[in-house]
Amino acid sequence: MSALAVLPAPAETTAGLSRRLAELLEQGADGSPLPDSAREHATVLVEALRRRITRRPERDHRSLFDLDDRLIELMGMVEEAAEAGAAISVELAQEIDAYLEAYRQKVDQIVGYWRWQQSIADISAKEAERLAARKKAAENRVTRLKGFLFAFMKARGIKKLEGEKSDIGMQRNSSASLVVDDPSQVAERFFERSVRFTKTEFQEILFQLPEGDARRRLEALLKDGWEVNGESVRASLVNNELMLGARLVTGSHLRIR
Repeated sequence: MSALAVLPAPAETTAGLSRRLAELLEQGADGSPLPDSAREHATVLVEALRRRITRRPERDHRSLFDLDDRLIELMGMVEEAAEAGAAISVELAQEIDAYLEAYRQKVDQIVGYWRWQQSIADISAKEAERLAARKKAAENRVTRLKGFLFAFMKARGIKKLEGEKSDIGMQRNSSASLVVDDPSQVAERFFERSVRFTKTEFQEILFQLPEGDARRRLEALLKDGWEVNGESVRASLVNNELMLGARLVTGSHLRIR
């Protein structure tokens, strides 16, 4: 057997290498020593198997950035406290403050940590979108399949399809579904519509109603549940209208370059 014959081909499987090694070792099954060539071939196969079987270490994505292990540790402690619903200790806050105080030497590490976490967030967001799309597609396929099965069984009057390990049965719903065949024949008292009013408009309408159940119900709605229409307030402030209780503030944000 030549040396080239024992070299593993790129497409050769791990099982194939193991089988060839076992065949070589069988030559010494009777206790006789293996020939030198067989030992050399076995060594080559063992090394090839070792490279195939040995698990490669996972890539450390932090190597993409210049990171400071202490910053990662500090932020990890903050995250643990947040997940536990506990306040950050004074000592931890002071240590973070001291870390940031030395910003001239640590800006690169801080930016590296920022970019590292942002990359994880971006990748996770894309993965979440992909999984959400897969979930929706799978649910749609299930819905379509159920529709085909229902039509198939309904048309043939079949109540149950039996397999070797599973079966599909047509079961009556526990509650009846509403079907409106002709809305024009439904009494008007069953029609509803959501209408938006400002609180002032609502009060004007309410005060014109006579005493009765309808007025009392609307008065109860007047007490709470109202929200500020931020867009309307913003538009009034932009137009320099007098506005109490609200103001426009131009804030600041952090960015990295």
